[in-house]
Amino acid sequence: MKAKVLIIGGGVVGTSIALHAARQLDALKAPVVILERGQLGGGSSGGSGGILRQHYGDSVVASMARDSMREYSTFEGRTGRGVGFRRTGVLTLGGPSNPDSLRKIHEAIEGHNKIGIETVLLDAEQIRARVPGIEVHDDAIAAWESQGGYVDAELCVREFAALARTSGAVTRLGVAITDLIVEDGRIVGAETTEGRYDCDQIVVVTGAWMRSFLERFGIHVPVRVARVQQLFVGLPSDEEEVDSRVHDRDSYVVDLEDPLEQAADMLYSGDDEHAPGSEHPVIVDLEYGFYVRCEFARRRTRVAPIAYDQEHIFDGPDPDAKPDPELARWAREQLCRRLPMYADQPVLEQIVSWFPLTQDGRALIGPVPGYEGLYVAGGFADHGFKLAPSVGEGMAQMLGGEPVSSFDPEYFAPGRVPSEGDWSGDAYL
Repeated sequence: MKAKVLIIGGGVVGTSIALHAARQLDALKAPVVILERGQLGGGSSGGSGGILRQHYGDSVVASMARDSMREYSTFEGRTGRGVGFRRTGVLTLGGPSNPDSLRKIHEAIEGHNKIGIETVLLDAEQIRARVPGIEVHDDAIAAWESQGGYVDAELCVREFAALARTSGAVTRLGVAITDLIVEDGRIVGAETTEGRYDCDQIVVVTGAWMRSFLERFGIHVPVRVARVQQLFVGLPSDEEEVDSRVHDRDSYVVDLEDPLEQAADMLYSGDDEHAPGSEHPVIVDLEYGFYVRCEFARRRTRVAPIAYDQEHIFDGPDPDAKPDPELARWAREQLCRRLPMYADQPVLEQIVSWFPLTQDGRALIGPVPGYEGLYVAGGFADHGFKLAPSVGEGMAQMLGGEPVSSFDPEYFAPGRVPSEGDWSGDAYL
């Protein structure tokens, strides 16, 4: 069997790379093949909250998130396929009990204005108007992104893969790699559980399993994983009276350059004050250290930490890890402290997810030193969805020998040696 590009891993980044690469290649002469040992989105991607925001203190990452947001918001209109995109708005919150959170918000908004990201600074009164019932200090502030929201993580991965197939890509599920074939320092193929693939390029996009996967073949990449426990609670009763204007579709699409955008944002993200009965915005709480977002279709709300303690960072995932009652208690306490409306809601589910990290908080995207034709894209923590379209576009350019325009290859070079960082994921906040 032959492929021009072999993509190992069927998560959101892998399928995005396949989608963009397949558009540029001849499906017969230069096929793109995704190999996934399990199911599409079965790893880190499937455990993601799928939040789409552009609020980053790092302008390089913020620019990628900005461009990716445009791709998501116009995806259904361009392709006829929905990814469950919901423009609820994203509120990034800071408060006086964590002075650093206030500084980060001010600095990020200043940086956003320079690169064309529309973010509004809210004071405590405006925050309370935006999210009725929220508890904030009078000195609290927030960055408001009306364009933000979330996608359905599993649906998004499936639709990326389906669209890649319409451009000629091949998806092979239940296929594992048993060996990488290297000749004279160059990747020439891979042995798999269904036979050998000869190829020119291999892109390893195995998420939390990247380090352990490559170490099987004597290749080390500086990636570790964070154990992240996510809690799901019921939606408050007042969320059940749904405004049909907002919830009559699985996704809402708006062209970000459409002159009617402002009016659309008012209708779908609450710029005319938060409509009673509609799901509240995604909240990224820098003061208390968690995020919360409604999963309206499943009648539940997701709660998870946004930074990772050292005791929860490991060299690789533990597939047998069980939820920790203490972590669940912490998550519920933070949620109810900020949003008392959830105090009487039952816990519906708890899951343990594993997200890949680098020491300096910058992902690894590009060629692996010493192995011509071998590439990696990983270490995104829980931010792969926010960046996947930009990564896919840039990797397709890189694989085709073209200049990369959607991200800075040097900034994310796998061969760099990080000198700073604590593996906490704080660089993404």
